[in-house]
Amino acid sequence: MTADADPRPSAVATRLTVASAAPDRVILPVRALAAGREDFPVLGMAAPPGPGRSAVQAFYRAARRLDDIADDSNLPKADRHAAIAAFMDGLEGDGQPRLTAMPAAAHHLWRLAAEAAAAFAQAGIDITPLRDLAEASRRDVDGFVPADWAALDGHCRLSAAPVARVLMAVSGDQDPVRRQAGDDLAVALQLLNHIRDLGADYRAAGRVWLPGSWLTDAGLGAAVLGAPAAPPRLLAAIGRMLEAVDDLLDRARPLLTTPVRRLRIQAALTLGIARRHRRRFTGTDPLARRIRPRRRDWAGALADAGLAALRVPEPESQTAGSSFGMAIRLMPSDGRPAMQALYAVSRLVDDIADGHAPAARRRQLLDAIDADLLALGADHAPTGPDAALLDDAVRHHHLPVDALRQIVAGCLSDCSDHPGGAPAWADLLRYADRVAGAVGEAALVAFGVPQAAGRAYARHLGRALQLTNILRDIDEDAIHGRIYLPAEALMAAGADPRAAPVVIAEGPARLPAARALGRAARDAFAAADAALPDDPHLRRRLRPAMAMADAYRGLLAVLEARRFTALPPDLRRQLKRRAVRAALRHAVLARIGG
Repeated sequence: MTADADPRPSAVATRLTVASAAPDRVILPVRALAAGREDFPVLGMAAPPGPGRSAVQAFYRAARRLDDIADDSNLPKADRHAAIAAFMDGLEGDGQPRLTAMPAAAHHLWRLAAEAAAAFAQAGIDITPLRDLAEASRRDVDGFVPADWAALDGHCRLSAAPVARVLMAVSGDQDPVRRQAGDDLAVALQLLNHIRDLGADYRAAGRVWLPGSWLTDAGLGAAVLGAPAAPPRLLAAIGRMLEAVDDLLDRARPLLTTPVRRLRIQAALTLGIARRHRRRFTGTDPLARRIRPRRRDWAGALADAGLAALRVPEPESQTAGSSFGMAIRLMPSDGRPAMQALYAVSRLVDDIADGHAPAARRRQLLDAIDADLLALGADHAPTGPDAALLDDAVRHHHLPVDALRQIVAGCLSDCSDHPGGAPAWADLLRYADRVAGAVGEAALVAFGVPQAAGRAYARHLGRALQLTNILRDIDEDAIHGRIYLPAEALMAAGADPRAAPVVIAEGPARLPAARALGRAARDAFAAADAALPDDPHLRRRLRPAMAMADAYRGLLAVLEARRFTALPPDLRRQLKRRAVRAALRHAVLARIGG
C-alpha cells in the first residue's frame, strides 16, 4: 500500500465494537462508504435501531443517488433538472414523477425520495433536509460558483448540513448549541472535500470552490485551478479556506458534550478524522497531489471514539487549546476567572472582525457590542445578543469598560470590504494600541496589578506584541486584502502605499518597510522593560505577560534573521515549543519568588 492509498475498508459498512462501562456492549455501524468516495464516517453511528436508523439509511440512499445524477456530466442539463424535479415529486408524495427524457434513472430517484419521505414520516422527522439537498443539486447543475464566502458557506449548509440535522434528529439531542455545532462540523467536512478536489473538479467540470472575492484579493483568476501545481498566491488563498475549516471544527466541539452516547461517539470519530485530515493539508499542494486521511489517522480517530464512549461529558473550557489558555494556567488561581472573561470578550470581538460575513454586518455586530459596553459604563443593563457575556465581564469581573471599547474600536477598523491601502504610522500605532495595548490594560485587573503601576507596561508590551504579529503575518494579511506596513516607510522605499496588498507584499519595498516596523517593535519592547514595576510582588503577578514578551522577542529575532519572509510550518512549531519553555521558566520563577 502506498503512502496515499485509502486505508479504509471497501465494504459499505464495517462494525465497531465499543466496550461500555455498563455490563452490555454496544455494536455500532460505521459507514465507510463504497468506492472510496468519502473520507469521513458520515452516517449510522448516532442512529439507534428502529425507525430512526431506517430513516438515516433511506436518507443516504436518496442523497447519494441525487448527488450522482447532479454530477453526471454525460447527462444533458435538462435531464438532470428533470431528475431533480422527480426527486421533489417523490418527497411531496405526488403519484408520478414529471419525466420525459430518461424514465429509468429519474423514476429510480423518485422512488428513493418517496421511500425516504415515508421513512422520515415514520421516524417523526421533517423532510426539509431532503429539500435542501435537492436545492443544492439544482445549483450544482446550473454551475454554481461562489462569489464570496457567504455564498460558499450558504451552499455548504444546503449540501452538507442536512446530514448533521438528520443525525441530530434521530439521536434525540435537540440542544440548539449542539445542533449548530453539527451544522458547522458538516460544513467543515464539505470544505475539506472541496479543497481536496479543487484541481480535479475544475479540470473535469469547470467547478470553482474558492470564493471569487478571495481569488480577486490574491490577484488570480479561476483558471489557475487548472494548473498542475498551485502558485504561492493560490496556496495562500487556500489557506484562508483552511482557516475557515479550523474555525468550524472549533465551533463543532460542543458535540462532544452531548449526553447521547451514540452521538458523542460519532462526533468524536468524525472530529478526530477531520482534524487529522486537516493537518495533512498544511504545507501540501492539493493541486499537485490528492490529500486523504491515512491509516494512522483512522486509528487515532477510532481511539478518540473509544474514549468518548467511556467519558462523562463535561462543558469545555473556553480557552482550551489556545495560547491564551496557557497564559491563564500560569496565573494565580484568583485571577483566572477575570482573564477567562477577558478572553471571551476578546475572542467574540476578534471572531466578528475576522469573520467572513459582509463588512456591513460585522460593523453592525461590533456596534451592538460597543453600545452594550457604553450602557454598562453608565450602569445600565445591556440589551444586545451578547449582553450576558459583557455583563459578566464588566459587573462581575470589573474589567474596565474604556479598555474593552478600545478593543472594539480597533477591530472595527478591520471591517472594510475595500481597505484603503497601507496605514500611516500614527494610524498603525493607534490600531496596535487599541487591539493589543487595551487588552493588556484590561488584563491588569486579572493580574491584580493596579492601573497606576502597570498601565505603561501593558500598553508598551501590547504594542510590541501586535507589531510583531503584523510582521509575522504579512503574506497572510495580504491575501486577505490587508497591509499593515507603514505608508511612510513604503513611500521611502519607492512603493505606492495604495497598491494592492499582494503587490506590496511581493515587492522590493517589503523588506525596508518591515525593517522599520521591526525597529518600532524593538523600541516598544525596550519601553515595556523600562516600565516594568520594581515591586517584586507585582513582577510575580506579571510573570504570564513577561513569558509572552520573551516568546515574542524570540519570534521577532527569527523574523529579522529571515529578512521578514514567511515562516514555514516546521519553524512555527519550533517557535511554539520555545514559547512553552519560556512559559514554564517564568512559572518556576513565579513560584520561587524570582
